[in-house]
Amino acid sequence: MLYKRVISGLLFLPIFYLFVWNLPPIYFTALVVAAAAVGQFEFYRMAQARGSHPHMVLGIVLGALIVMGFYHPLLPVMGGSSFPVAAGMLLIMIARLFSSRPVDGAIEDVAATFLGVFYVAMLFAFQVAIRNCDNGKQWLVFLYFIIWASDIGAYSIGIPFGKRRLYEKVSPKKSIEGFLGALAASSAMALLCRVWFMPRMGIGEAIAIALLLAVVGTIGDLVESLFKRAAGVKDSGDLIPGHGGILDRMDSMLFAAPVLYYYLRMR
Repeated sequence: MLYKRVISGLLFLPIFYLFVWNLPPIYFTALVVAAAAVGQFEFYRMAQARGSHPHMVLGIVLGALIVMGFYHPLLPVMGGSSFPVAAGMLLIMIARLFSSRPVDGAIEDVAATFLGVFYVAMLFAFQVAIRNCDNGKQWLVFLYFIIWASDIGAYSIGIPFGKRRLYEKVSPKKSIEGFLGALAASSAMALLCRVWFMPRMGIGEAIAIALLLAVVGTIGDLVESLFKRAAGVKDSGDLIPGHGGILDRMDSMLFAAPVLYYYLRMR
């Protein structure tokens, strides 16, 4: 399992790097829209495993509009990104109101649809927001590398040496030792990134940001584990060998990206 995760990471990281560095912003946004749509589909499949019936089509369309709104406000005269969000939420509830399904389960269906939009698509969209910041390409690559290093550090230390459970109720295999490995690997990767393509960032800042992203990334991983455990599934999908689905690969990123974005706004 670790071997597959390392190989997949080594294959996908250069691809992510090339995409982030070379794609024009509009094409990168289109890529994020597609990834978010796949992630929403996976999430809605998990919700269905729990017996809910989210409205996939409307949820994915609303998610795409939110991601595109992070690139450029849609209909600025109508309030920018707030207009498609409000309109989409109303349409989702109206669609459930007039659906052929029984009244029972309506709250769960609507809630699952909304959660797929805001947990998956909106958090995915922060990658677009980071890409549009000053030096956004460097920061987004930094984010990818830190999360990848955290993931590999957690597995490489946690599997052979993990003895104390980190949060057994949600993820029985994650250990405190693995978490410490994630922090160490993230710090080392931050220093490498500083030498490679972010020389203006101080050593203390690089390590502090890496530790923060590793912590919130771990929380994001645990949140997805919570959803998978509730749905009774091992992985959200099987798209990426050794990782599962898009959500399995990007769960840490979903939490880390908004944290990094707002750090950059305050920096």
